Amino acid sequence: MKDLIIVGAGGHGVEIAWLAKRCQRKIKGFLDSTPEKQNTQIMGLDVLGPIEKAQQFIECEFIIAIGNPRSRKKILDLFFNDEKFVFATLVDPQAVVGENVIIAEGSMICVGAVLTVNVNIGQHCIVNINSTLSHGVHLENFVTIAPNASLSGDVILKDYVEIGANAVVKEKLVVREGAMIGMGAVLTKDVEKNHVMVGNPAKLLKIID
Repeated sequence: MKDLIIVGAGGHGVEIAWLAKRCQRKIKGFLDSTPEKQNTQIMGLDVLGPIEKAQQFIECEFIIAIGNPRSRKKILDLFFNDEKFVFATLVDPQAVVGENVIIAEGSMICVGAVLTVNVNIGQHCIVNINSTLSHGVHLENFVTIAPNASLSGDVILKDYVEIGANAVVKEKLVVREGAMIGMGAVLTKDVEKNHVMVGNPAKLLKIID
């Protein structure tokens, strides 16, 4: 198995480093463009340089450990547009993955997450700690689900959707591209593109440009 490089050495990056260690992956180090992180170590792992150096490590696998979905996509487009790059898929050994579950490349399934039956996870998604995805849930690409969120059956999350910590999504709802569901929100209706929903029941707070 190839060595792993974690792209992003921030808060989510260190959690993904922990996840990778739990998955028995050998980590070569971090790539991070923050100036003050150059030539340092984080969690005992070297920061190998800015993300612009990714081509120097083409023999490794990568995981983009950035919490914001749009930022993950931007980094992918800027620095990883060569088909030679290979992205890892990390599933914590204490995540529960049921039958007929598909998890695409670049996605991260954290400790305590439960994916029951007929769940489909797209590319470069984050399913965070103790979150629950019930039967038939479908995540497109670059979705972020925060800790303890709960998606009921047959929910569809389009590209770049963010679900806040402890949020609850009713069954058979569609959350369209770029929408955000706030922490602790209880979502009872479909959500339009780039809408930010908060509260119980969740209501529109604003629309993102």
